[in-house]
Amino acid sequence: MIRLKRYRTPFVYLIIVVLLLVSIRLTGFERPTLSQGEAFIRNLLAPLQSGVMVIGQKANNFLSQIANYAEISDENERLAEEVARLTAENNLLTEYKQENARLRKLLGLQDLIGTQFSLTAARVTARDLENLHQTLIINKGSEDGIRKDMPVINEQGLIGRIINVTDRTSEVLLILDREGAVGAMVQQTRVPGVVEGLGPGSDQLQMIHINVDAPIRVNQVIITSGYGGIFPKGLRIGYVKEIIPEANGLMKRAVIQPFVDFDRLEEILVVTGVVDS
Repeated sequence: MIRLKRYRTPFVYLIIVVLLLVSIRLTGFERPTLSQGEAFIRNLLAPLQSGVMVIGQKANNFLSQIANYAEISDENERLAEEVARLTAENNLLTEYKQENARLRKLLGLQDLIGTQFSLTAARVTARDLENLHQTLIINKGSEDGIRKDMPVINEQGLIGRIINVTDRTSEVLLILDREGAVGAMVQQTRVPGVVEGLGPGSDQLQMIHINVDAPIRVNQVIITSGYGGIFPKGLRIGYVKEIIPEANGLMKRAVIQPFVDFDRLEEILVVTGVVDS
């Protein structure tokens, strides 16, 4: 109870002071001068009024700073969202430009060899380059006219052949696979051979069954020979990187670097037929 009275007394004094100030303020307009008592009280309370004004100004400034901070924070958040949106749009635009460039190359290939082959464009939807066989899945199937053993190419060269078909998808066996053998020949000298993959983990091929005396050199281009009935003649495969004599002394083989970048395949063409000339 004593503690309550201790805090109540200053509060009562403060109320009295405020009432006096209000009274002086209201009655001061009606009289030409203040009474001595009013003047004394005003002078006595002047420092308090000044302190209250300073505190009020500081409080007002503080509240204004809080409001400004909140406004700036909201603006920064809005700008950050705008930057994120523009960055995403720019990345998407870059991807569209790159896709457009790839599709233009495929279109150019269609224009170039469209008089020789019937072609169907497709997208790569999955790949399996680590297991026993190196294959891709594309988004075209029997409903699009795709059949087993059709060759698959892009603007760089030969990719492989179709080995399995569903209504809307197909599986492509890459020439990197050991079972993806291709009848081939040296473009410059017409030396024949067979190109096959070196197996999982390798991005190179080898051309085998080459006579030891056959004219073949490093950097010469290897193309499909047309033998075997699957791959038409003239499709680009790669170029000779190295020539290695066989141990029997009768044959040699060539290490071939494919023209196709198999790690970056996204769009391909399926050769659905050969146009009769």
